Parts: sequence; structure tokens; C-alpha cells
Amino acid sequence: MKTNCSHQTDCMKLIQRILDKEASAEEEARFVANKGQCLPCQEGYKLEIALRKALKSNCTSSCPSSLLESIRSKISSILLLILILIPLFCWFI
Repeated sequence: MKTNCSHQTDCMKLIQRILDKEASAEEEARFVANKGQCLPCQEGYKLEIALRKALKSNCTSSCPSSLLESIRSKISSILLLILILIPLFCWFI
């Protein structure tokens, strides 16, 4: 079993894609075959699952609706300002 992974960054990205259900079946099959032979990939996979489980169980509260509305309002104001200023800027050029 390998104790060093020369593609560890790519493997971690692939693990995240697999767990997010974004990886293709071929990518997932290739990773599963490699994981059995690579200790860093096995540990990375276990770590990512543990982190996701911990986040899911500890992050149960939602954002207060007043905060959400405040953020939406500010984004709308900024977008409106951009829509007004871009044509004015282009007019002066």
C-alpha cells in the first residue's frame, strides 16, 4: 500500500466531487480502485466524510430571516446602482 500520494490535491478534489455527487461513474470507479491501494486517499476520504458528518450535525440552525432580507436588500441596491452607473460611465467615455 502506498504511503505517499503524488496527486493528493487532485484526489481530495475528486473525493469532494464524489461526495457531492458531481463525479462521473468512471471517475468514482477509478478512485475506488485507487483508494484500496493508497493510504493517504483512504484517510482523506474518511476525513472528508467525518467533517461533513460533523458539520451536518452541528449546523442545524438557519439564518435569521431579517438578516437574509437585509442582505438581499443591499445586493439589490448595489445591482441597481451598477445598472445606473455603467451607462453613465460609458456615456462619458
